[in-house]
Amino acid sequence: MDGLLVDSEPYWDEARRIMAVEAGATWDWTADDQNTVMGKSTKGWVSFMIERFNLTLSPKSVEEKIIDNMLQLYTERIPFLPGAREAVSLSAMNFSVGLASGSPQSLIEMVVGDSSLQGKFQVILSGDQFDQGKPAPDIYLAAAAKLGVQPEHCLCLEDSGNGILAGKRAGMKVIAVPDARFYPAAEKLAQADLILESLTHFSLDTIAMLC
Repeated sequence: MDGLLVDSEPYWDEARRIMAVEAGATWDWTADDQNTVMGKSTKGWVSFMIERFNLTLSPKSVEEKIIDNMLQLYTERIPFLPGAREAVSLSAMNFSVGLASGSPQSLIEMVVGDSSLQGKFQVILSGDQFDQGKPAPDIYLAAAAKLGVQPEHCLCLEDSGNGILAGKRAGMKVIAVPDARFYPAAEKLAQADLILESLTHFSLDTIAMLC
């Protein structure tokens, strides 16, 4: 969801910055930091934030403060990426579709609650439901199982390096749609079966190339 359907990474960046500054930390977030947390579960990015900024706040407090900031930003506007809603609609008309996101359930519900996405996903999973977040394949294996489809017959769309690895480790075909601002490491991106510049290029012909 994040970075693929919605341009949420700048929102996450702002939500983290507000929390860190309020906690008295110096905000010197880097591109490497960004790539480290992209696609991770809440537990994963909370642990990273605490270690990265030497925070004295509890994990629960860090989580709540950042998610509250995100909810406020989403209330103002959900920043859907170009082609995202169209890609979901096209997929839903032809296939069973699942959403396997590292985002917390509350944020997922706000996004899929948009009228353009309602009823499009047969399965919706949050990384918070699993002990290991991406790049572990757990969430994708669970999504495939709930859809009743073998992983090797699934197509996974991802923007992050952690997500690409998760999809491949689950045994799925992976289409990478990386954000030029947060480009995955070359060795991770190379594992994708196909790379698209944007979801505006996603089509049934695209899918057929991998089948």
